Amino acid sequence: MSANFDLNAVSGINAAASGLAVISNNLANAESFGFKSSRAEFADMFSGSQNSPGNGVLVESITQNFSQGTINGTGRDLDMALDGEGFFVLGDASGKYEAIYTRNGSFKLDKNGFLTDQTGNPVQGYARNDALSTEQDAVFSTTLGAIDLDEINKVPRATSEMVFDINLDGQEAYNSANNTGVLTTDSVGTAAHLAEIIDPVNSPTAYSGFPDFSTNKTIHDSLGGEHRITADYFKRAVVDTGNSNVDFNGDGNNDKYTSWFVRYTVSDLDKETGNYIPSGVDNTTTAQANGGNTALVFELRFDDKGVLQRVYEPNSKDPALITGDSPTIGLNGEPIFDDLAGWTDTGTLKPDMQWLINNPLTGAVDPISMTAELSDMTEYSGSYNIRGVSQNGYEIGDLIGLSTGRDGVIEARYSNGRAIPVAQLAVANFADKNAMHKLGGQTYAESFNSGTAQLGSPDNNGMGSIVQGSLEYSNVDTTAELVNMIQTQRTYQASAQVLSTSQTLTQTILNL
Repeated sequence: MSANFDLNAVSGINAAASGLAVISNNLANAESFGFKSSRAEFADMFSGSQNSPGNGVLVESITQNFSQGTINGTGRDLDMALDGEGFFVLGDASGKYEAIYTRNGSFKLDKNGFLTDQTGNPVQGYARNDALSTEQDAVFSTTLGAIDLDEINKVPRATSEMVFDINLDGQEAYNSANNTGVLTTDSVGTAAHLAEIIDPVNSPTAYSGFPDFSTNKTIHDSLGGEHRITADYFKRAVVDTGNSNVDFNGDGNNDKYTSWFVRYTVSDLDKETGNYIPSGVDNTTTAQANGGNTALVFELRFDDKGVLQRVYEPNSKDPALITGDSPTIGLNGEPIFDDLAGWTDTGTLKPDMQWLINNPLTGAVDPISMTAELSDMTEYSGSYNIRGVSQNGYEIGDLIGLSTGRDGVIEARYSNGRAIPVAQLAVANFADKNAMHKLGGQTYAESFNSGTAQLGSPDNNGMGSIVQGSLEYSNVDTTAELVNMIQTQRTYQASAQVLSTSQTLTQTILNL
């Protein structure tokens, strides 16, 4: 019987010692970022008949508490906290595991520009897919990879797309005699004046009028060189149904529309004189003696609801081949305004443009080919409104700052003025988090019993959201741990007292 006392007491001492070790570890990590407290769970050892006194106690498991820790602000861009379910995904720098997982979002940039944790494990995420992304919408890949923030913008990018999101004032007075679209001699739509705006530099006479609205934007060539593109808008005429020959909705009836011209010019800054020098145009195969025009002109046709429906372009870059004022006669005996000889419907609201730019290194004339996205253009009455004019080219730049949204999208800011979404953080979760391998440093690895990693993105499908400039502190409740320590210490002392009593009984028997 005494031996049974001894074994039971020893098991109690061992179990209490393990419990104290767990409490000690919790208290030691009370200030560790992302640390999750544990508790020792005890179970009795029982065998034999129902009236057996039992065989003592054992530590059945050590269970971690994955409840949310307190999120405190740090003000550091690369500190990130997960508010809710999930783990940050890290590549394993040691190569032992395919991936490791953590709640500690204290990150840094290594010497190569990769986002890593403080021990050098690369943070995993979804890189920006440049082929599918636009300036307005970022599309990210669906495969995990390290997040490289330094490589982006090391190589300049020529402008290949511009987006014009502008409202033209529908109340602007137009250059025609009346709303039938009959042009006056002063209208920009006459042959002489059209030649003046399509090649303003080389035309014998300059257009005496002014655009109704203008805006400009910097674009880039393949070396990252800057050029200025200017868009000038001229309201030409309002064409009623009796003089129109365009059917926007396919109902068999011609529709009323408003005609605008937009003229695009590109110029380069002469740093010696401070003046801008116009660049040439190469939009068609018909060359001029002077080597090309200095402007591109498109006709924009808006329906009576102010929505852009058609974009027309000249068939030639030679103004002499674009008459613009030789209309046919309509049913009511008036000229049909939109019968422009030498003009063709582009069939798209995203026409192509090509510019001849002087290469500052070689002195040669190089082309810049790009498209102008015009589908967001409108013509509502009231005012001119630039909702957004953007382009996707840039010069080289260095990373100067980061911001991360709740959805884990990292926006990088560069010295060349760009601020673009470059990647999205990945998060993972597990069916049985307590079955993951504990690796130390608040990191874990997948195990057979934990189940495979459930990958996703923050703030989506039940995953937690990102809080930038903050860290999740340990979820250790210091007061509760001290109370548990006192209780476990008493258990340890009681088991030791049982062992002492057993020894006393044994000595008494030996003294008989």
